[in-house]
Amino acid sequence: LKTMSPVEAYARTRSASLHGMSRDGEALIKAARLLNTARMHPEDTKSLAEALDFNTTLWTVFQADLSGEENTLSDELKADLLSLSLFMDNSAAKLLEHYDADTLDAMIEANRNIASALLTAN
Repeated sequence: LKTMSPVEAYARTRSASLHGMSRDGEALIKAARLLNTARMHPEDTKSLAEALDFNTTLWTVFQADLSGEENTLSDELKADLLSLSLFMDNSAAKLLEHYDADTLDAMIEANRNIASALLTAN
């Protein structure tokens, strides 16, 4: 049996159970929760690494979706979300080098805000 990458696993799970924006909102809430747990326990480097891995995987899936021809969002919104995904990538890299609570707070807030918008749009 072939082992699925996290991106493949998320993409497969993404099409099941939750629909449209709700599934993305729920995934962002999970990412925010994991990051918040890491924020509350800065000595737990494993928790931080797992949270950053999940968040990075999630935003990689979003990047792929935003770059796809079938994506119907406006070019402006796509550009804004792609910029946010770059912020997430850069923040994760920064946190792997040096723990910074303010960076984690910004990532958590961004995930929560996007999740809220997605979940209230349905």
